Amino acid sequence: MKLVKVSLGLSLALALAFSAGRSFAGDACTIATKGDSTPAKACAKGGRAEAKKAMKDMVKTAKGNGANFTCENCHKDLEKFELTTNARDDFGKLVAAQKK
Repeated sequence: MKLVKVSLGLSLALALAFSAGRSFAGDACTIATKGDSTPAKACAKGGRAEAKKAMKDMVKTAKGNGANFTCENCHKDLEKFELTTNARDDFGKLVAAQKK
């Protein structure tokens, strides 16, 4: 009986670990995967959700400094986050707008 409980416990732990890994893999970054930019660091830390939060914080800071940025200026859609043709140039401007 004790062996059955241990076996069930291990099975549950493995299932939870596997499902957690799959969840993060589906949320993996595809754009900011290299470098030391704020979004790249956020991606390494917590995947796409963390990068999205970091980008929103950057946009908020830029707006506070008088610049006008929106997610849609750089991303064709907000599900896959595919970039527009001007996105990389605009990202440089967004980084510059972090400082007053």
